[in-house]
Amino acid sequence: MNKVIRKLSTIAGHQGRIILGVMSGTSMDGIDLALCRVRGASMSTGVDVLKFASIPVGENLKETFDDLAYNPDTGAGQILRFEAELTETWCRGIAGQIDDWDLTVNEIDLLASHGQTILHHPDAEGGFHGTLQIVDGDALAQSLGIITVSDFRRKHIAAGYEGAPLAPLGEVLLFSDPDAARVLLNLGGIANFTILESGLEEPVVPFATDTGPANTLLDAAVKRLLPGRAYDKDGVIARSGKVDQNLLEELLKHPFFGRGYPKSTGQEQFNWEWVYECLMKTDPDLEMKNLLATLTELTAQTVSDAIRENLDSDAAEIFVSGGGWNNTFLIERLKAHFPECEIVSSAGLGLDPEAKEAALFAVLANELIAGEGWVNVNGEQFRLGKISLP
Repeated sequence: MNKVIRKLSTIAGHQGRIILGVMSGTSMDGIDLALCRVRGASMSTGVDVLKFASIPVGENLKETFDDLAYNPDTGAGQILRFEAELTETWCRGIAGQIDDWDLTVNEIDLLASHGQTILHHPDAEGGFHGTLQIVDGDALAQSLGIITVSDFRRKHIAAGYEGAPLAPLGEVLLFSDPDAARVLLNLGGIANFTILESGLEEPVVPFATDTGPANTLLDAAVKRLLPGRAYDKDGVIARSGKVDQNLLEELLKHPFFGRGYPKSTGQEQFNWEWVYECLMKTDPDLEMKNLLATLTELTAQTVSDAIRENLDSDAAEIFVSGGGWNNTFLIERLKAHFPECEIVSSAGLGLDPEAKEAALFAVLANELIAGEGWVNVNGEQFRLGKISLP
């Protein structure tokens, strides 16, 4: 037997595995690394985040990404060249972080790579779904010398889903409560949530959906109109403004908001160009503070509408993760929409909001290697991820 395959079998037999989860979100703000100890599998899975770091990707790469990503007209050659450069950056960054943590690759059982989403096209009619994540899992395995699990989204589509959101498949393993339903809300570039029903005894795919933009439009507006700034820290500018109802109504006309649930989306649909078109129809001279206040309200309203439409209970505990948790004004607006609900950080479940998504991909890699497979709504099993050997 090949020694690496033998090693994989040995890893699967361990009671716990050291897995490095690596995640980059829709805005490519940085590369999140969560070094995890994952215990057990399936509904007995447990995870401890041992170390966490976020690595910057560099302004040149970020500018190239902004030019190429979520654009269906981007050429294959451009994507391939960019992937090679980004993969090299990931390899250097991950290797450097492992060294900074005073670890060796031999101490890490698996690397779980979400990759970088560059295009996501779900079919609103439920037909063909397409998604593209770059950063080569084979290159990561070869360069770093760590068995790598990647391509989670393609396997999700092959199993009959849209390729997003994926976090719920890890959330149901870690956070299901036998006595109460929970809402897990992620505020990244795009907002999405998972409803975990109580009393689950096996890993059934939970209800989960994207709701629309979270940070992506706010950040895009700041970068475009306030050169030198990347985001509105704590929502300070937005808090000083007032919601423009005409613009909000125009934004809410987007076809995505009228689609049924569950659904997924990305920056292909929600981007600065779309916001600019809406501004031209309403008030081209709208003050920056009022624009950001309106975009914040768009997120708060669409998130609350989606959760209310799909949650049976009038009151629930909502656990928030993602960079949006740090936007105190956005959280205040969500609380205003949910006066009957307790809205808290995912830290209340034992996972730091910033590390949560990277850690969840470590959990999915663990399930691929050590679990029994997923049970979907039709009782069929499927697994997520592709294994790349060094």
